[in-house]
Amino acid sequence: MIERALILDGYTDEPAGLGVPPYIGLYPRYAYGVLDKYNVDVDYITIDKFREIRNNFDLNNYDSIICICGFHTPGKYLNANPATLKEFVSILYKYDGIKILGGPAATKYGSSMIGGKIVDEKKYKEFFDVVAEGDLEAVLKELLENKSIENIDFNAHRSYEELREYAIRGAKVVKKHPNYPYIIAEIETYRGCSRALTGGCSFCTEPRRFGLPKFRDEKSIIEEIKALYNEGIRYFRIGRQPCIYSYKAIDSEKEEVPKPNVEAIEKLFKGIWNVSNPKVLHIDNANPVVIARHEEESREITKILVKYCTSGNVAAFGVESFDEKVIKANNLLTTPEDVLKAVEILNEIGGKRGETGLPYLLPGINLLFGLKGESKRTFSINFEYLKEIYDRGFMIRRINIRQVVPFFGTDISLKDVKKAEKRKKLFLWFKEKIREEIDNKMLKRVVPKGTILKDVFVELKDKENLYFGRQFGSYPILVGIKDKNLKIGQFVDIEVVDYGKRSITGKVIRTKTN
Repeated sequence: MIERALILDGYTDEPAGLGVPPYIGLYPRYAYGVLDKYNVDVDYITIDKFREIRNNFDLNNYDSIICICGFHTPGKYLNANPATLKEFVSILYKYDGIKILGGPAATKYGSSMIGGKIVDEKKYKEFFDVVAEGDLEAVLKELLENKSIENIDFNAHRSYEELREYAIRGAKVVKKHPNYPYIIAEIETYRGCSRALTGGCSFCTEPRRFGLPKFRDEKSIIEEIKALYNEGIRYFRIGRQPCIYSYKAIDSEKEEVPKPNVEAIEKLFKGIWNVSNPKVLHIDNANPVVIARHEEESREITKILVKYCTSGNVAAFGVESFDEKVIKANNLLTTPEDVLKAVEILNEIGGKRGETGLPYLLPGINLLFGLKGESKRTFSINFEYLKEIYDRGFMIRRINIRQVVPFFGTDISLKDVKKAEKRKKLFLWFKEKIREEIDNKMLKRVVPKGTILKDVFVELKDKENLYFGRQFGSYPILVGIKDKNLKIGQFVDIEVVDYGKRSITGKVIRTKTN
């Protein structure tokens, strides 16, 4: 039925999981793995690359095209332009084969590229022959085994035992990525959230999609990283989980704030180093309430992360709001005191500067506006706590300010979003105030003038011959460089000489041969 297939990667961004370049996400790797297992001849292309060669690309050379896209935590991307379902339909409207949709856009929760808005894409989803509402790789398995669309379960799920082989086989797809070998592999450790015990945060799709945590075995994760390493990947982020401190946490199905499992986390990160020599090994999400309320275990885990991960690492804290009325109304659980304690712990243990020029492990803070119970006072409360963090001498790597999206099945409604629209000017004013009065000062603290940042990858050049680059890793700092001798795709070491609101200006002190 399917002998030759194309994976068309339109990119994904979820609460726990990123697949926008320079990242390669889970969906294309797992899909490639299951197709490879069933001896399908598979090609892979990103949407950006496809747009470049579209006029010379015959889609009807393939029996099936698997489109991957969807955004539950939309953001801004430096060097990538994600696809929408509307664009996929325009691409495939003359295609004769089996059209398959995977990723967050395929789920019942929908997808949005803009904070504060939900786009009704139902009519576009109906264009596809198969819409993988469950796990894409499990739906593909059913299709390949049953050889009939009518007999498959679009909501099929796979176990972690089944995933092991797909993840290892799927590592081969990285060599087909146009950015290879300069891509970061996002790695899954578990999915689901202990907060599902009480419904989870009002806005979040994670506990609603996956329920309570289901953990992947350390050996399986390590084997996947070994396979990726053998394919030439040197940049990894252990990012596909709600909280890395909660990996294999004790009583995670009984306690909303489970006790961290220090032994399992050390086994995982030590094992990664035993099978690879990564240039970058970073994490993503961490729950500040877990860190604050299990201080002893969390301090040990922070030491493990500093020991085994590379510097420039960021633990993104889903704070969402410091306003206690908003916290209660949205079941956020984490108090301002929890956040301050978690920030203190990471600064104390992870604040030392490493080889990249950046501190080893710092917190990042996510703030979300448009939540239930929000008022004008919410903005001033959030500002005062961020100012307190700065005034106490702590470092935050970055502050992410977003507007909530009313996804289907969450406790955020269009009515909540319409209320928030009345405060749109206040939101924009607040965002600018943070950029000017907190972000810029914090940036100067994290990377003082004279700091040497190593291995900045040059990615873009503007019309004024200003180059832009970043280090690989979680939430890298954007570096502007004035140097007529640079080339796109090379690495340089730079000295920090000036600052933008959230970026820095660098002077090249060393160019490197890739």
